[in-house]
Amino acid sequence: MKSSYWFGALVLCCVFSTGVRAEESNITVVRVDPVLDTELLGYILSHQRADVFERAMVLDAKQGDAFWNVYDQYEKEKEELDGKRLRLLGTYISKHATLSAEEAVTLMEQAGANQQADLALRQKYFRLLSKQVDSLVAARFAQLDDLIGMATRLAILGNVPLVGDDSTATSEPGKLSETPAAGASDR
Repeated sequence: MKSSYWFGALVLCCVFSTGVRAEESNITVVRVDPVLDTELLGYILSHQRADVFERAMVLDAKQGDAFWNVYDQYEKEKEELDGKRLRLLGTYISKHATLSAEEAVTLMEQAGANQQADLALRQKYFRLLSKQVDSLVAARFAQLDDLIGMATRLAILGNVPLVGDDSTATSEPGKLSETPAAGASDR
């Protein structure tokens, strides 16, 4: 319970810290030129998620057996969606500075379809878990899965340049570069 509390608190701090920093008079945006190791990222996505569920689900022995049987099925289907997401991200990162309008539309449509499939999968397994264990346990699963997905997306997207933004390029991949925020001035 405590680990899920701190995990949630960390996510909220990350989300709200940008709003607080926006009020500072001299803001510097630090961006990273990402180097994407999709194999490692895929491993982290699947294994960290299972660790969080193991710590945060608070299951008795009977619920635990039923939950993990269903979760294993879920994880197999989730890996397919994560693979698609990583391929889309890799495509975007390799083309972000020179992306054509048509490529942007295609990537956005594919990313949207992937997010819809992710939500549908979570809802499917919520219904399955509701039948196998308990609706409260199933709701906790869905909530944790959404939280983990959001935190993962924030961690990744926080380091991904915006479409057409080539100012994040550095001399070496993975090195930080500092650029003043748009609209920032020496007040």
